[in-house]
Amino acid sequence: MTNFLNIILILSIFFVSIETNYSEERSKVLPLETKTKPTFHVAKGLNKGGSLLKYYKRGLDYAIDYFGNYGPYHIYLFGPEDEKSVRSIFRDRAKSRVDPNAKETEDEQIEEFLSRSNVVKEIKSILAGESVGGLTWTLGPVRLYEDVSTNATGRAKSPIENTWGAMHEYHHVFQIAHSAAEEERTSDKNSCSWMREGMATYSSAKFMENLKFINFKDYMLELRKFGANISRPGINEFIAKNPDYHLKNENYWDDGGAPQVYYMIGAWATAYLIHAKGIDETIVLRDWWYDIVPMGKDAAFKKHMKISLKDFYEEFDSFIRKSDDEVMKIFK
Repeated sequence: MTNFLNIILILSIFFVSIETNYSEERSKVLPLETKTKPTFHVAKGLNKGGSLLKYYKRGLDYAIDYFGNYGPYHIYLFGPEDEKSVRSIFRDRAKSRVDPNAKETEDEQIEEFLSRSNVVKEIKSILAGESVGGLTWTLGPVRLYEDVSTNATGRAKSPIENTWGAMHEYHHVFQIAHSAAEEERTSDKNSCSWMREGMATYSSAKFMENLKFINFKDYMLELRKFGANISRPGINEFIAKNPDYHLKNENYWDDGGAPQVYYMIGAWATAYLIHAKGIDETIVLRDWWYDIVPMGKDAAFKKHMKISLKDFYEEFDSFIRKSDDEVMKIFK
């Protein structure tokens, strides 16, 4: 008995040592939360009466409470009303990205940023009143996150969508903070498109239900029938026309189909993990992300979801092709 207890004691010390070493290694790669609050940059002519910021912050504050505060995070709300204001804010945006250790001068870095084709295109879109943009981030030692709304004028007219969008984009801040975003999305240390967009689509819709703005189940059904508030067509029509689609394929950004595969089907893949496989919602939306960089997403997924990614893809692919009535049963 004594020898048996000694063996157990030795094994216990061994596994505690492994866990301690793993925790130490994990802490080295996990980003630290920040005490710095998100910074808002609002073009002149917007936020009359304060409603634009009020309803954006409503969503942002909810998401930060859930995911933690990561940053620096800059929110840019533009409109076509005042071109001088728009260009001034873009210059400030360029200044926020200046690297003091770069060989180029501050002025050179600012001008280089303002001359980038995507930046020039953003400014043109703003002045034309077009709605483009979304979350962007830098890949330096300190990651900088930016939510750029080129048509916040339209956003101000829809308080619910304003709140909804703020939640969705901040989930991405959390996701990028816990991904090796400098690597390809196919990399084991980086997150897939469906994981980012699908889980953010799911979380923001669920949070909106928690705030009593929408019915979550109705929304998930709408994604299948016509695409809800994301795009057209919906899941059913897309799969009928693209029976060979695959969730892990990263080419839909270029080939078309990204809204359907990454956002809509990705949201259903998230729902399947939570409602069919019984994985806790906070694990799927938040906790498993902590292990993507330390462990790799394949190992992290299997650890937390209790199924390999390969087996999950096969199982889910069979599920998502079923009728609306059948798939909706997971919510009962």
